[in-house]
Amino acid sequence: MSMSTALSGLKAAQTEISATSHNIANVGTVGFRSSRVEFADVFSSSPMSNQRTAVGSGVQVQRVAQNFTQGNVVTTGNLLDIAIEGQGFFALQPQAASNGAAGGAVFSRAGAFTMDTTGHVVNGANQALLCWPVAKDGVPLTNQINQAVPLTIPMQTGAPTRSSQVNLSLHLPSDDAMLGSQSAVPPAAAFDPADPTTYARRSVVPVFGTDGTPRQAEAYFVKTASPDATSTDTSYEMHLVIDGEAVAPTAPATSATITFNGAGDITSGGAPSFGTAEPVAFNLTGSVLSTGPFAVMSATHNGAAPAKLTNLELDGAGSVWATYGTGERMALGQIVLANFSNPQGLKVMGKSTFGTTSESGQPVTGTAGTAGFGALRSGALERSNVELTEELVNLISAQRNYQASAKAMETSTSLMQTIMNIRG
Repeated sequence: MSMSTALSGLKAAQTEISATSHNIANVGTVGFRSSRVEFADVFSSSPMSNQRTAVGSGVQVQRVAQNFTQGNVVTTGNLLDIAIEGQGFFALQPQAASNGAAGGAVFSRAGAFTMDTTGHVVNGANQALLCWPVAKDGVPLTNQINQAVPLTIPMQTGAPTRSSQVNLSLHLPSDDAMLGSQSAVPPAAAFDPADPTTYARRSVVPVFGTDGTPRQAEAYFVKTASPDATSTDTSYEMHLVIDGEAVAPTAPATSATITFNGAGDITSGGAPSFGTAEPVAFNLTGSVLSTGPFAVMSATHNGAAPAKLTNLELDGAGSVWATYGTGERMALGQIVLANFSNPQGLKVMGKSTFGTTSESGQPVTGTAGTAGFGALRSGALERSNVELTEELVNLISAQRNYQASAKAMETSTSLMQTIMNIRG
């Protein structure tokens, strides 16, 4: 009997050493909750036994209890690092909903979040942070955890607009000596963007495609006529190349010929258009012909890209607000906070997460800063609540308990050996 009692003490001390080692190993784990081993004595007796002389049978592990006290909150400066100051847990959507947790959610105090390629806010285990859908003013549309959705932050918003109109103001040279590599007026060979001798000047022009992204567009200008004895007019022929492909002018083709009078003003061809499926019309109003080199004085277009994310913030109620471009901020969702009537009944699932059990009860959800729920602090993290000094003391204590139980087993073995050595 004494051997079994000593053995139970060894096992109990080993369990405490394991739990303490686990705490020490996770002293730097964000949101980690420390644990402690709680023991109970083993005492068995029969109705006929004398309770005054009954001796216990050792020790057993009653439970490994989690410590849900607040950990230290440290500032990180990362907007998606969120700390809970007070009660509550983040609700997370695991990669697989087959964990048996209520509503397919798990719960955690670790608030180190980032954005994945789809815009979902996730932790290091790729578990998505859950939020409630909200109205435009940030008020949640529901408070049921089974209706919560992963928080998503789009990097852009709005519909793209294709460039259909380009306003281009140019300064074209009247002097044939400023025609770059153009061989003659007009050039002997047909226009070829790969042959500099077939055009006078070229310039990049702003053009957006149907997806709202800039396209590689260039305008080429070929001088086709200079003033002579019969006319004071000067003509330039415009060509458009988009993504390396020449775009034909819209009929009539002569609309791409820009004619200037002797004073340098446009008399015809000031509104050339190119393409049929996605036509691009040019407005050359303000362009002039004079002495001096080629120059683009201004270039604008009516295309637009989706508005890009410029600012992100978290308010006191846990609502996430985003600003796109220079527009007004818009609400993306309100972070779900959950609490339990018996947090000690939660199932430890690893990665600083917990799952619900019959002992913990179903999650009670609420808003940050309200009764029963802590405040959310953006740009900060709650560290592990492990007290390292206390754990080291516990480790020494558990080691001594282990040594004492080993000594009791050694003594029991010695007694048995003494009995075996008795001779009649």
